[in-house]
Amino acid sequence: MSNNASRLDQLAYQLEIAKENELSAKNHRIAIEEEICLLAGVKPEGSLSVNGEYYKVTTVAGFTRSLDTNKWLKVKDRVPAHIANKIIRQKMELDTKQLKNLQDLDPAHYNIVAEAITTKPKKTSVRFQRLEDQ
Repeated sequence: MSNNASRLDQLAYQLEIAKENELSAKNHRIAIEEEICLLAGVKPEGSLSVNGEYYKVTTVAGFTRSLDTNKWLKVKDRVPAHIANKIIRQKMELDTKQLKNLQDLDPAHYNIVAEAITTKPKKTSVRFQRLEDQ
């Protein structure tokens, strides 16, 4: 086994331990937050602040709302257009797969489209798996 492989194993092990510690810390934080919510209270939606002797604690609750497009298409005509247009937005978004295809198949048009696109690198991810887990 080379020194690079040994060093790689050491770093993978350190990453495994760090992820376990991270999960433990996250679970501990969540348990504390739940206890704070019991003590301070929570509004059904919105924020609620409570002052202690040393800290002001604010709980914030809400709902995630998403649109079922198929159902919306069935009911939208029952709502006046001026209301529907304010409530439901149309979002332009990039189809990355099609963009990459365009880059390969038609570089000239890709270059035009690319003028309107900001490209930034993502954080590189690292995965690990213990070999005895296989």
